[in-house]
Amino acid sequence: MKPTTRQRRRAALAVAATLLTTLPVLPAAAPASAAPTPGKAQVWLTDLSTGTRLAKQPSVTWKAGPAPSGSSGSTITVDTTRKYQPMTGFGASFTDSSAWLVGTKLDSKQRAALMRDLFSRRDGIGLSVLRQPMGASDFTVSGNYSYDDMPAGQSDPTLANFSIDHDRSYTIPLLKQAHALNPNMTVMATPWSPPGWMKTSDSMVVGRLRADAYQPYADYFAKFLKAYAAAGLPVRYITPQNEPLHEPSAYPGMRLSTDEAKTFITRHLAPTLRRQGLSTRVLGYDHNWDVPSYPESLYADPATARNVAGTAWHCYAAAELVLNQTVVHNDYPNKPAFQTECSGGNWEGDAQGGFAGAMDNVINGPRNWAQSIVRWNIALDTDGGPRNNGCEGCRPVVTVAQDADGTWSYTPTVDYWGLAQASKFVQPGARRVASNTLGKGSVEDVAFTNPDGSTALVTYNSGGTARTFNVGWGKRHFTYTLAAGAAATFTWNGTQRGSTDLAAIGSVDIPFRNADGSKALITYDSKLLTQQPQVRIGDQWLGYTLPTGASLTPLTGEAALPRDGWQASASASSSDDPPSKAIDGDVATRWSSGHGMQPGDWFQLDLGSAQMFSQIVLDTSASSGDFARQYEVYTSDDGTTWGKPVATGPGSTVTRIQLPTTTARYIRVVNKASSGSWWSIHDVSVLAPDGKAASHAETDNGIQRKGAELPDGTRLTAVYNSGSGPATFDVPWGSTTYSYRLPAGGAAIFTTRSA
Repeated sequence: MKPTTRQRRRAALAVAATLLTTLPVLPAAAPASAAPTPGKAQVWLTDLSTGTRLAKQPSVTWKAGPAPSGSSGSTITVDTTRKYQPMTGFGASFTDSSAWLVGTKLDSKQRAALMRDLFSRRDGIGLSVLRQPMGASDFTVSGNYSYDDMPAGQSDPTLANFSIDHDRSYTIPLLKQAHALNPNMTVMATPWSPPGWMKTSDSMVVGRLRADAYQPYADYFAKFLKAYAAAGLPVRYITPQNEPLHEPSAYPGMRLSTDEAKTFITRHLAPTLRRQGLSTRVLGYDHNWDVPSYPESLYADPATARNVAGTAWHCYAAAELVLNQTVVHNDYPNKPAFQTECSGGNWEGDAQGGFAGAMDNVINGPRNWAQSIVRWNIALDTDGGPRNNGCEGCRPVVTVAQDADGTWSYTPTVDYWGLAQASKFVQPGARRVASNTLGKGSVEDVAFTNPDGSTALVTYNSGGTARTFNVGWGKRHFTYTLAAGAAATFTWNGTQRGSTDLAAIGSVDIPFRNADGSKALITYDSKLLTQQPQVRIGDQWLGYTLPTGASLTPLTGEAALPRDGWQASASASSSDDPPSKAIDGDVATRWSSGHGMQPGDWFQLDLGSAQMFSQIVLDTSASSGDFARQYEVYTSDDGTTWGKPVATGPGSTVTRIQLPTTTARYIRVVNKASSGSWWSIHDVSVLAPDGKAASHAETDNGIQRKGAELPDGTRLTAVYNSGSGPATFDVPWGSTTYSYRLPAGGAAIFTTRSA
């Protein structure tokens, strides 16, 4: 059985007690909205090694002029004239377990103090987003429940028994109190499962949505939204399903394929919300970074795209895959991103490791277009519960525990302090602005301008030693030293004077215009090269992005090579899924690696003799999510000498690797990234030019093209389809011309760099 995300969490080090070391409550401090002193930047520091938690430090004084020459490798440059996504805010979830602990275990005085610490901008850290489970999740006190439970074998298609009474006892009062403390609160909601009678299993655990339950389920959402609004809690965003690619075996959950999601959203959920006058917006996906094809499949379908406002992301994949938020943004630049769940836990090691994870989330989520950062449980007990057969070792924002004298109290965890470094200083409606980062192992950062005109720069030293760095802003700079593992937030007022050199930031912005006059903005830097297919042609790497729904086909046709005489091998295989099953012509069988993906895993074809080919297709459709996260392709005449890679790029459910016409006997595809999922291939095809001209016609109405160049010399051409339907255009590539089909609202980026 493939390991799941939750199983990987449980397999981590069991050191939760260390992470829950008692930390002081937020110290009294000047309001975050207090104007920084002119000519100075205020500093707020968290350094676990010295016991410092969100403590105000002496202000730093701006110096005239740019940072000293030769200091580019240690200078963070902020450019507040380059603005990106607005911020909805930072927050967490009042799961049933969290709400029960806060609402029933803390006395009124402790509860009021905690709520101030969490939600007040003046006296606390100003959390402004709550993402609420619709019914039971893996963190509930009394088992599984929905808002319309029925005895086994019975159904309620008219929802006559619908009720949110379960939430009225302790959840809704806390949500209303949070809203009163922070009127800018945004509430999101998502179900872990529909009521059991709507599913093929007649249970909230496992099972799929019944075909006859699509409309009752849409009505269920509408009733929930109306009931919450009547309780004084309007819900701004919903998602159809939490983690739709994961079917837990012991707590509520449900798989929802992209086709099922399209049908449900387009034919049932969105029309129902409109008919009932509900303005709540639908976000798609609500799962991990490693399958960006899921949300893009929703955007590639015009009917669904009109009804999906953006993508909800979870952080449970390799940390570097947060870049996929930017990939999806650049592929469909009108669709915003939201991070809706990210739990810390004992798999991160000690308290410092947990703080590092929280700061990585707070910084790199917004750097990759996230408008919200939402941690998971607001509160859990010292055992990480109450749990409903869910995550063992998940860490909350605060721990609620009983003292020796029987008194219940709360203790902030490192997640609280990580959120605080941003949430207290970045107001809802703030805009992220351009800044470079010194990178992993040094000082990482993200910058914002607030609606009141102030600027906030959040920094974290992820290295093992103290770092001295400069902050440059227009024609001014200051210098600061940050201890290893410490975070500092700088705030200042004023208007930027002077422009910023492109090389100082390292990225380029490429704006386009939509038909309604609004702007669609793409950003690009060299890190994104690893997230796009590239092929080696002579002494250059030619790269291209291929959004889900787009296609790149040669103007001369291609045909699949016959598989007679082929042999397949692999670096490792499951005993039930040998390599030969990837070439048996049966998509119901597969090769699988038998373990979670690791860099260096490979799958190899022996074509029997040297063959000419121009495309390799790896189909993983029947095991959604089991594709290689990053690949390199090598060819060989003898199976021993492989040379340099001829292609590289990210995988997808169906990975199409386009190549210049190549002749070789052996083909090896090497996985370059880690994932808890096994690597599977249900079918592999190798295509060759057939000499027949492919019919095509350019339909480029709505196409806009712009060029740019990165500081490292990489040349870009960006193409955006602002029209209402798909567009096609020709792409000369080496000695071959291809036809590119781009969906409405999609963008493609072509790159050229030295090999």
